[in-house]
Amino acid sequence: MRKFGNLLLFFIVIMLTGVLMNSCGKSEDPIKGEAYLECKLNGKLHKFNSVTNANDPPAEETVHFVVVAGFENDDVVKAPSFGITLVSEENITEGIYHVEGGSSPELDADYCLQIYEGENFVETKCYSGGRLSDTHFSLNITSLDDWGVKGTFSGRLRDVDDKIIEVTEGKFSAPYNINL
Repeated sequence: MRKFGNLLLFFIVIMLTGVLMNSCGKSEDPIKGEAYLECKLNGKLHKFNSVTNANDPPAEETVHFVVVAGFENDDVVKAPSFGITLVSEENITEGIYHVEGGSSPELDADYCLQIYEGENFVETKCYSGGRLSDTHFSLNITSLDDWGVKGTFSGRLRDVDDKIIEVTEGKFSAPYNINL
């Protein structure tokens, strides 16, 4: 389980690093919306509005995956992060996707914390949910267009020690990488 969490965190960090490097070549067109990702975790509001983005735009008409992620502050090495991943053989469209501890749809969410003692990195602690047992996750994609992805979400995440985090009132507006 920890290996999966670390692999997913590695994927998110690599994706966001690419976004940061790509952002030096911004287009002349202004972004047609505000990027944000926020939710309540066990009732407390968290804003993951730093480097909030979605995956690259689809290269074909069929959308096979949607990835949305953000950090709580600009220190992406140390900041808590939240990410949502939806993968499908079928075309992903606007609508509601839900999974409760099963294998389908491939919908997962991760809330990760970088644990430090002073300046020394200790570990990454992730709460994951969707396809894991005793978890569930719902994603409502309200807009999927050339700019990016917008929607709402909620669910239940757990860590390797079975500690639970309830995710409520989640909402996001994430531009595709090329629109940053």
